[in-house]
Amino acid sequence: MSGSKINNAVVILTKKQVSDSLLTDYMSRKQEFQKKLATLEQKYQSDLQTFETQLENSSVENFEAWDDLIQWKAYHQFLLEIETKITDIRNGDFQMAE
Repeated sequence: MSGSKINNAVVILTKKQVSDSLLTDYMSRKQEFQKKLATLEQKYQSDLQTFETQLENSSVENFEAWDDLIQWKAYHQFLLEIETKITDIRNGDFQMAE
């Protein structure tokens, strides 16, 4: 790029701008996990705890169901973590590093 200067200006963001951006990202992730959970609930016509109990008490091995259970539990945990982060951000409970 001959003949042009590179501008080394510093971008200044407020804590509100950062929190709004983070909230948008986390809300999007929350919706993704809710959709995945809803898909599993619909597939098995059950909630996580009931499904896990039924699967553990079943005498028939169903590897697909066990795989789904592992994913289901992970999605549930991720959703809880995202919801905690959303609450923290809304409450202003975060710090910005330099």
